[in-house]
Amino acid sequence: MADVLKKFGRYFLLDQLAQGGMAEIYRARLATIDGAGRLIVIKRIQAGQGENSEFLQMFRSEIKVTMGFNHPNIVQLYDFGEEEQQPFIAMEYLDGKNVRQFLSRFNELKQSFPVELATYVVEQSASGLHYAHAFKDKFSGEPLNIVHRDISPQNILISYEGTVKVIDFGIAKATVNLESTRAGVIKGKPSYLSPEQISGESLDGRCDLFALGAVLWELLTGKKLFAGESDLAVLKLIESCQTFVKPPSTLNPKVPKELDYIVLKCLAKNRDKRYQTAEELQRALHKFLYSYMAEFNPSDLAYYAKDLFKNDIVEDRKRIQKLNDRAEVLLSNEITEGATKIVSESAPRKEETRTLVEPKRTAQVIAEIAPSGRGQRVEMELPRAGGTQIRGTSGLSQTRTGLGSMSPPRTLGSGAIPSARPPVAQGSAKRTSSSSSSSSRRPPSQVMTRLWAGTRKLAIFAAAGLVGVALFGPQYGIRLPVISEFVDSLALTKGSVKPPNPAAPVIEPERSTASVPQAVAPVVPVVQEASIPGKNLLLRLNVVPGAEGTQIMLGGIAIDNKNPSRIVSLDAPLELSVDHPGFKPLKREFVLESRQYGGLREWSMDVVLEPQRVGFLTIHTTPSAEANISLGGKLLFVKKTPFEQEKMPAGALSIRLVNSVLGMEKTVQVSVEEGKISNVDERLEVKN
Repeated sequence: MADVLKKFGRYFLLDQLAQGGMAEIYRARLATIDGAGRLIVIKRIQAGQGENSEFLQMFRSEIKVTMGFNHPNIVQLYDFGEEEQQPFIAMEYLDGKNVRQFLSRFNELKQSFPVELATYVVEQSASGLHYAHAFKDKFSGEPLNIVHRDISPQNILISYEGTVKVIDFGIAKATVNLESTRAGVIKGKPSYLSPEQISGESLDGRCDLFALGAVLWELLTGKKLFAGESDLAVLKLIESCQTFVKPPSTLNPKVPKELDYIVLKCLAKNRDKRYQTAEELQRALHKFLYSYMAEFNPSDLAYYAKDLFKNDIVEDRKRIQKLNDRAEVLLSNEITEGATKIVSESAPRKEETRTLVEPKRTAQVIAEIAPSGRGQRVEMELPRAGGTQIRGTSGLSQTRTGLGSMSPPRTLGSGAIPSARPPVAQGSAKRTSSSSSSSSRRPPSQVMTRLWAGTRKLAIFAAAGLVGVALFGPQYGIRLPVISEFVDSLALTKGSVKPPNPAAPVIEPERSTASVPQAVAPVVPVVQEASIPGKNLLLRLNVVPGAEGTQIMLGGIAIDNKNPSRIVSLDAPLELSVDHPGFKPLKREFVLESRQYGGLREWSMDVVLEPQRVGFLTIHTTPSAEANISLGGKLLFVKKTPFEQEKMPAGALSIRLVNSVLGMEKTVQVSVEEGKISNVDERLEVKN
């Protein structure tokens, strides 16, 4: 990706995501100071390519087809237009990768795409395609008969949050298109074309279902279904799909026969034998998914996505933050330069001076707006105590509200009274009329009165807030210097009963040996040892593997391994040591800071031990299960299958696989060798 950092109409381009033969795709934001709340994608025709009528038609077709779309599985189009003689589309930005990139990453790791995730991705894609196929004109209500025609792994996006979206309706066929595909011209990626596209027949939504079946076959096997040395060889394979296509389970034994049937039905050469609508396919996949894995959750896809691309995510976050910071600086400079230019253009060409006098009363200096609307200087002459007059000038400028900018009022002489009426101009009648014309505006004294009133309200609110914090803050470990002590002393002076402050230590007073009448004996609550927010908390240790058989020391004190917890002081250094057979001893020093944990009564901390001899374990089960992994009769881990190459202590492991929803389980034994990978692939059995 190349940095761009330049303004494009009302958008600001940050970096370039992709570039094709005709179009460019950029990551962008609004070109305003507060426009960083949303990232978008700008897709525009390259400079000089606007004369290509065929590509321009495809670009306009994408706008016509998708402008009205509003579906969670289709990328949203926000805006379109032309800037710098380049047509563009502004659309939703999805923070993630396309299916092709997911497949490449799995191949790099020599892993297969999990069956349940592949099923879910294609199910969501089918949901978006059904919406597009059934879409109707918003005004006439007539169906638009939209066919995508370019479904492929590159045009299905998966976000890091687990969202699946179909993109790029650039060559979509619809009744709103001005042109039809020319005879003999095939549009779409060769490996995902349907037989009817090759033969030139009229197309409908079932064309996209064939392509979606090819994508699902590829996800399940990790290989492209129709691949050849040339495009012509690929087209011949598609034409012979009735005999060429094999069930995905022949390459991936983890694929159930029920899913084989769904894939082969999508890839039928005769479209009448396929699913007739994308909704029908979506329902079939949904039913299979939850019968195959009843506890599947869509968030599982997000976990996989974030784990596969965790390094990419971190690097891209840093990159986009730097780009946005630079964009903010550039936009700020642009706005500052623009404002400077406006001010310079409206600067006064000639300074005018007028003298105003308010006779027979002392007053404050009152600024008057220059009637001409230009920045003028007004010389004011006002009487002062003792008959002495003060002369001065004040620079004034006009604002959009019609009120001049002015300095805070200053009193002239002792006992000065703010003037309630505008000053009377001394001199010609022209000046008098100018002065009287300004009297229709609100007197500045009223403006200042309102400003002072607002200041008083703000002060009252601030004082009330401080009192509230002083009264109730101690319950949450918050005390204000001086104010809290004053409130405490005030309460004691009045004899009021204060609730105990949990953040402060409670000291039991010394008991007098003198006899005190029972009726007047003071009652002081004695606080037993407990967690007190702001002072200490209950620290619970979650030791992995299980704490049984583990020796745990915290702050030099042994802790019960059956319930590893202890009340600890905040802001005090703590030392933790853990010893477990077969694992490396752990020693850790840390501090629980009150600024982070001060409002809590308890906190759980994970303590993960490192095996002394390490191997790796991969487990796949049908259906998914909870793997209870034990070594030497002691439970080490509980993990959800499937998982790949997890670190395990070397040795003979006993693994109890349980699916409580379906009432299935199985126990297997596996030997993990140091530095080697052990694989477990099991089908669970129904419990007797």
